[in-house]
Amino acid sequence: MTKALQQEQMPVRSSRVRIKNELGQAQTLASGPEQFLGFGQGKHLLLLGLGPDPHVLTGLIPEDQDVYYLEAPGFLSQMPPTWRTRIPSAWRDLRLEEINLNLVTRGRVLFYRRNLRLFPSFWGPIWAKCEWLRLHPQKTQQSKKAIWIPAKVEDLLVPELTHAFREIGFEVSHLPPSRMHEFLLKHLAQVHPQVLLSINFSGLDPYGGCFYLLKQADVPVVVWCVDNPFHLLTGLKSSFWKEVWLMVTDPWFIQPLRQHGARRVLYLPLAACPEVFQPSSSSHEHDLKGRLVFVGRSEFPRKEGFFSACKLPHPVWEDAKKMLDQGRRPDFSWWQKRLGNDSLWPGQQVRQVGFGAEQSSRAWRTLCLKEAAKHLPLTVFGDSNWSNLLPESAEIWGEVDYYGPLAGIYGQAEYTLNTTSLLLPRGLTQRHFDVWAAGGFLITDATPGLELFPEELAGEISFDHPRHVSSVLNNLERDSSLRSDLQQAWRKLILTSHTYRQRVETIMDWVE
Repeated sequence: MTKALQQEQMPVRSSRVRIKNELGQAQTLASGPEQFLGFGQGKHLLLLGLGPDPHVLTGLIPEDQDVYYLEAPGFLSQMPPTWRTRIPSAWRDLRLEEINLNLVTRGRVLFYRRNLRLFPSFWGPIWAKCEWLRLHPQKTQQSKKAIWIPAKVEDLLVPELTHAFREIGFEVSHLPPSRMHEFLLKHLAQVHPQVLLSINFSGLDPYGGCFYLLKQADVPVVVWCVDNPFHLLTGLKSSFWKEVWLMVTDPWFIQPLRQHGARRVLYLPLAACPEVFQPSSSSHEHDLKGRLVFVGRSEFPRKEGFFSACKLPHPVWEDAKKMLDQGRRPDFSWWQKRLGNDSLWPGQQVRQVGFGAEQSSRAWRTLCLKEAAKHLPLTVFGDSNWSNLLPESAEIWGEVDYYGPLAGIYGQAEYTLNTTSLLLPRGLTQRHFDVWAAGGFLITDATPGLELFPEELAGEISFDHPRHVSSVLNNLERDSSLRSDLQQAWRKLILTSHTYRQRVETIMDWVE
């Protein structure tokens, strides 16, 4: 909503009606003049949505004023026959294509405030068209080689992406995620970016208002889901995500996303940015010589709130624990099948699947660290809960700043251990790239995502069962030349074939 539209409200009067929105969820409607937001003045009135009782508007409209209205089909189909009888016969019912510059800019517009919450796929494009018509005709767009990223400069991956885009000649602007709509209304008519790139839907409101405004301006919206995409979708209340250029770091999600309606999905793995995350000789208080290092949290961030009310069926959880003991991976796809959950959107039921995968991840991570601690002294940088999960011999230190001492920690550790979240069936982590870029040496679980790399390299540093961590380490320590050769080969591979510059070039090639 524009600021003018938000500010202009009318006297209170209401009666409640319930209908289902476009996602099939019941919502209560209020009826009354105060439920309409307006802007503009002129000889005619454009009503975008009439609400559950059109009669309440008649007292607000001068008798000699021409009135036009548009209503969503999903709303019309749920109104009783008496609803139409309350619409004055002089009002003209518009078709969608009749919304034009004259109607929007030379008259008064009233918008039923619940529209975007009820049928965002219908009203989102219409409202964006109205906003664009009010902005665009008086302005001259300037074409710039611009990239817009809704994020703070220091947010994760933003420095890497910013550097990579600038390296290939683009101008990068960081948009305020919490004030995206305001920013777009102010700048979109003057600057036409090549792409708006959102990480995990940052800056895009749940009902798609910002997306539809960008679409109206012909700006491609690219969303890079670096986490489980279906977890991210639980925060959306509109189908607009099916129209964005959607990228995932785990190729397993491509088919399910297409089955749920996504039109464009691309596998784009994480990468390294040696200019931002480079080897560091900076000193820190920890002596890591001869030690195995793990950097990460013990559990999903904000886990309790995200998975509130989720419970694991006891028999299924017992089967998952047996799999873990056998070195098998009860990942997100396994939990989806076991719980029989074919519908991953809309709604929150996918979080039950994710909860099973997250609990399995925590157990898997703990098993791997316990086994690793039997072979080499273990240092963990993470939350304090690790002290309740690991043997007393393990050193537990606090979390570290990703853009601070982390590169130095990776570079100075004897080995860095990685375990891959089971929320990503075929995923990789940032450690798969950063450790080598920082001059360190990675030991990782055998996630299927390792197929991205040459088998002869991945096989030497990966284990398929926690008990096999020691085998990998013993093999490397018996042959120092093997360790040195692998380290050089991995670092060369990452820095020549898996950089963020290459990833952003892929994005631009795809969108163009």
